[in-house]
Amino acid sequence: MRLRFVVNKAARRSAQCLLMVIGLAWHGFGQSQEQVKPLVLLIGIDGFRADYLERGFSPNLLALAQKGLWAKGLVPVFPSLTFPNHLSLVTGVHPGRHGIVNNSMQDPMRSERFRLGATSVITDPFWWTEATPIWISLKRQGKRSATVFWPGSDVKIQGFYPDHWLPYQHAMPHEQRLSQLLQWLEQAQADRPDFATIYFSDVDSMGHAKGPDSDEVNQAIAKVDRSIGQLIAGLSKLGLLEHTSFVIAADHGMRFVPIVNTIDAEAATARFPKLQWQWFGASSGFDLKGESQADVLAELAQNPKLRCWPKSSLPEHFGAASHRRMPDVVCLAEPGYSVAPNRFRPGPLGQHGFDPDDEQMHGLLIASGYRIAQARLATVSTLDVYPLLCALLGIVPEPHQGTEVLSRAGLLTKVP
Repeated sequence: MRLRFVVNKAARRSAQCLLMVIGLAWHGFGQSQEQVKPLVLLIGIDGFRADYLERGFSPNLLALAQKGLWAKGLVPVFPSLTFPNHLSLVTGVHPGRHGIVNNSMQDPMRSERFRLGATSVITDPFWWTEATPIWISLKRQGKRSATVFWPGSDVKIQGFYPDHWLPYQHAMPHEQRLSQLLQWLEQAQADRPDFATIYFSDVDSMGHAKGPDSDEVNQAIAKVDRSIGQLIAGLSKLGLLEHTSFVIAADHGMRFVPIVNTIDAEAATARFPKLQWQWFGASSGFDLKGESQADVLAELAQNPKLRCWPKSSLPEHFGAASHRRMPDVVCLAEPGYSVAPNRFRPGPLGQHGFDPDDEQMHGLLIASGYRIAQARLATVSTLDVYPLLCALLGIVPEPHQGTEVLSRAGLLTKVP
């Protein structure tokens, strides 16, 4: 597999310098050295499309990629949205198995709607009990965890939180996030986390607001990359860098959606007044509420930019088992189109939620550092990250739907 990268001179020099730092820190790998508890660090970069790495604004990420395992793209689960994919990364199962089927959803057993911003609802354990996140498995197997944000990490799932966690604060500056994580990692070895997460939303936010090809997205890429460089420096200062396995993953990519490509949900189903739309965007859906499924599907089939299925008959590659929180009918817009409540309320310029096979939905995946060999892979599934994390941590995984593609065939080197 050959990948072409366009990197500006300053970024190339920074990447070369960081490669030297990483190389010196990891030079002793495989040699006798003082036993230090390894760290597996999962870095989530929301909305970092796989090809953003080619733009030349992320020398620190590029250096890690060149040193380690690097996939052409990380294929999201359906729907290619933030909450479903973040939970799939740490459980290894599809949304139909873990129950977080959208960023916004309704459960027939509850009157409250699960939606971003409704903190008291989305932190209710009721929504999160159907799968076991990796930090719970760690707890049960005698290891420790810390999360500087990750969907579900501020919820008491199956009776447990991570050992260290924070309630989500979208506006928390990067510096404060890094400081908190490094503070937890400064603890005595017996108390120090075996596994940690840190999450950055900037690239996704700018992708939505300004579109994926904007200068603002490039600036957000550079901002996150600088923070990763600061994190590497902090780990080096603590003497942990050579014992750290980095896994850097994006939940999805981003696609430009012109406002003129808005599909008006209200107009599309005007003949069916009882029908209730539940999801909007590239992935949309509605409950029939007594309307004829055959008639509604026949009506929507006249729009060539929208495909719709009963939730029990979704395409196989979506991997989405029918779940009570999914609407009766699920629709998928063609790339570059999106469903909005009506024509006066179009969606943002950048959107995700499209077919996981759409290359612009593919996210970044890098694994680098301790116990990780240099390798180049084709696209892999979001579900494959979980078994890699478990292998690095030396824990028994929960039943999952991922493969061992990331952790077999010599991609993991032997423990010194």
